[in-house]
Amino acid sequence: MFDSKYFILCVFMGFLATYGSRILPFFLFKKSRENSQTLSFIQKNMPLMIMVILVFYTLFSYDFSNSKILYSFIFCSFLALILQIVSKNALLSIFISVIVYMIFLRFF
Repeated sequence: MFDSKYFILCVFMGFLATYGSRILPFFLFKKSRENSQTLSFIQKNMPLMIMVILVFYTLFSYDFSNSKILYSFIFCSFLALILQIVSKNALLSIFISVIVYMIFLRFF
């Protein structure tokens, strides 16, 4: 039923992937940390790339056969986008759009 060796192996692999992704740039760019154009590009654009991946991951996991879920999702996605453009505060735009989404699903 529950194999503890498999669980420990999964946790260890997750640790290696996380630690490796954090330490890899230091090994790749250790000679040119000062003026590296590639490292500057990665530092500037990595948060946006991660958010785009997360948005597509979320879109593919939804079942949009129910129109209530579809319209709520579209409205709250645009709400998050507008709040991010206006306030430039990611936490504010995420929290408000999630709260509005939960209200829509519960009451409408």
